Amino acid sequence: MHVHRVGTSGLELSELGLGTFDWGSRVDDSTAQQLLDTYAQAGGTVLELPAFASPAADVLGRLTVSDEITVCARVGVAQRGDEPVLSLSRQQVLRQTRELLQRMNRQHIDVLVLDGFDARTPLEETASALDTLLGSGDIGYIACAYHAGWQLAAVAGAGIPVAAAFNERSLLERSAETDVAPAADYLGIGMVAGAALGRGALSGQYLRGVPAQSRAAVHQDGYMQRYLSEDARRIVAGVCKAASSLEIAPVDVALAWTRSQAPACSLISPRTVDQLEQLLGSDADLQPEIVQVLDQISDPAVDDPTA
Repeated sequence: MHVHRVGTSGLELSELGLGTFDWGSRVDDSTAQQLLDTYAQAGGTVLELPAFASPAADVLGRLTVSDEITVCARVGVAQRGDEPVLSLSRQQVLRQTRELLQRMNRQHIDVLVLDGFDARTPLEETASALDTLLGSGDIGYIACAYHAGWQLAAVAGAGIPVAAAFNERSLLERSAETDVAPAADYLGIGMVAGAALGRGALSGQYLRGVPAQSRAAVHQDGYMQRYLSEDARRIVAGVCKAASSLEIAPVDVALAWTRSQAPACSLISPRTVDQLEQLLGSDADLQPEIVQVLDQISDPAVDDPTA
């Protein structure tokens, strides 16, 4: 598996990162260990936790983890009653980081991800907390998730050494291309493509309904809603048509398109070893004209280069 340098930092990540979205719910400890071992044996180096409150952190603390694995863990969001609340105050950043270290049974978090932009806390305060964590060796690098381009610039301008930007990026979610990606490139920040398979929708499994035990069937909180719209179905149908003509699977087309956008890393979250092995073996290389057609299918605003 290829390993890429992230932006202008010294951080290096494998081209596929292992997400842990279902760990602790639909993925038990035994399966999580099998996933991690299979992934590491294939040369993968990135393990991403989806949120501070995710049970994946506790699962990770019970597993055997290779020293070659780069753990990316998020801080900033806390649950208050039924509502998630974002705060990057010094108190919250330090408390959540140290709690994560305990839950994961680790001495160090390789990449600490700020899980949103906090407009209420002065950036200087957040920077102070991060400087403390960097100085103590509790964290190695800093990344930002779900930041707009101007927010990335503001964070970097406050002296926070941002190595990577985590944003959903797939044929079903391309908003980062027009704002975040140009800003990140200008600032020397690497891009990590979250939900590279459109939260599983790009597999084509939802074209004829919602299968039992699928992510959409289990998570009925709106998590999958926009990926099941008519526009999304049209895009997925186009991906499936391309896959059929190339005699490969729809996920191969989806991952190949994401690779064509040159992120430092693309995140996948398989639930089974069979799913993971299929994705690890996905090495399709799309011809430029196919990439252009997929661009047009997924974003009607893209000009037709052949027109």
